Amino acid sequence: MAKLIELTQLSPTMSEGNFVRWTISKGDSVDPGDVIAEVETDKAVMEMEALDSGILLATLAEEGDRLPVGAPMGVLGEMGEEISDILEKAKKDLEQAKNAPAEEDSAGQSQKPSETESSASKSASSGDSGSSESSDSEASGHSQSSGSSPSDSDAAKTSAAKKESQPRSKLKPSADVRISSPEKPILDAPAQNGLIALPAHRILFKKSKANVRATPLARRIAKEKNLDLSLIEPTGRGGTITEDDVNEFQKTRPTGGGNLQIKPDRKVELSNMRKVIASRLHDAKNNIPHFYLTVEFNAESILKLRKSLNDDLAAMASEGQEIHKFSLNDLITRAVALSLQRHPVVNSSWREDHVLEHGNIDIGIAVAIDGGLITPYVRNADQISLMQLSRSAVDLVNRARSRKLKPDEFTNGTFTISNLGMFGIKEFSAIINEPEAALLAVGGIVDKPVVKDGSIIIEKTITMTLSCDHRVIDGAEGARFLQTLKGFIENPYNLIVGS
Repeated sequence: MAKLIELTQLSPTMSEGNFVRWTISKGDSVDPGDVIAEVETDKAVMEMEALDSGILLATLAEEGDRLPVGAPMGVLGEMGEEISDILEKAKKDLEQAKNAPAEEDSAGQSQKPSETESSASKSASSGDSGSSESSDSEASGHSQSSGSSPSDSDAAKTSAAKKESQPRSKLKPSADVRISSPEKPILDAPAQNGLIALPAHRILFKKSKANVRATPLARRIAKEKNLDLSLIEPTGRGGTITEDDVNEFQKTRPTGGGNLQIKPDRKVELSNMRKVIASRLHDAKNNIPHFYLTVEFNAESILKLRKSLNDDLAAMASEGQEIHKFSLNDLITRAVALSLQRHPVVNSSWREDHVLEHGNIDIGIAVAIDGGLITPYVRNADQISLMQLSRSAVDLVNRARSRKLKPDEFTNGTFTISNLGMFGIKEFSAIINEPEAALLAVGGIVDKPVVKDGSIIIEKTITMTLSCDHRVIDGAEGARFLQTLKGFIENPYNLIVGS
């Protein structure tokens, strides 16, 4: 069955191209993947490959033609096949294409934007319908109108316009199918050359070979070695996969039996939480002039204190009583709260015409949950005991993960701590939780060689990065805050007495 060769999209931004030349001649046989023409795109002159197999029976595109993506360029079929109906349809489409721009311009001036969009939507809908159904019906309409008088011709045009305005599903294919014969082979008929302008949205793509450009030798080698060409990085002209590309991929491909499974892309709908997170972080990163200060602390003392406290709690617990345990994050939160007491500018917010220094110290603890992140706040973290702080944090984190927090428990804070140390992250920089002026990003515990008293020893260290709003906090003030924090982290017994 004869098929049209249509201009395919040869680059992601291509909407039309200039036809350069055919690389094959009428009567030549082609297979999918064979280079059949050269087309100048918005990027370069590129080779166009055949999507179907057959014999080139006729050419429609000529050198210099400017074609939209999806425009027919030629006809493929079998030797001796009759294609006069297809060529007649092409001629009719050509006339319509020549008149379409002028009609659309005059109509566009009187049309409202909404009407234009509606018209375009209807055009796209009809263009997506089966091409064989459209071809047969239009060919039938043309054969019926040929040889008629001027008045008959006008009536036929009116009838054709009404048919085209109807839903495509109501148009039935023509039953007038002409059969080729040895007496009338298709190659004896002249090709009807010219520009065929079809809607640009009719872009044909086929799986596997249609999306991959490769030389015939590269295809043969890939077929022999059972390789998927879509996985190979092209280095040839115009993004063509060459023999060397295939051989290089063969050397570096994973060793494992069978073909690699190509999984399709998946569209993930945004939850309301993800939309809010995206909007807030985008605004914060764009509105707040961030700068970052990173410091490394000796974590030996604070780890020993944590172990000592937990051992004492376990010893004091009665049989059957649930044993509370302090986390490293509890001690860090306490250290941050006491440091904020001494540096109130870090516990502030930008208010356009003034800086607001918060009276309360409400520290947020970033908690990862399914679908996003939430930050519950430990209120008055500097005024409560270490045990109260720890129990409050445990309760908030548990209810955050079960999505049972109240709105006032995760809003209106003054400072935030984000800890990724449990995931093996050594250090990182975080985006400030607006309208707060700073955020502390806590990394994991790392064993590190250090020089002490002239000897190299291994110590446990922890790295923290302070994200600062430069409108509120200057570099020196941020550094002084970290120095104070360093004193509490490396001399943690001060956390118990709060001084």
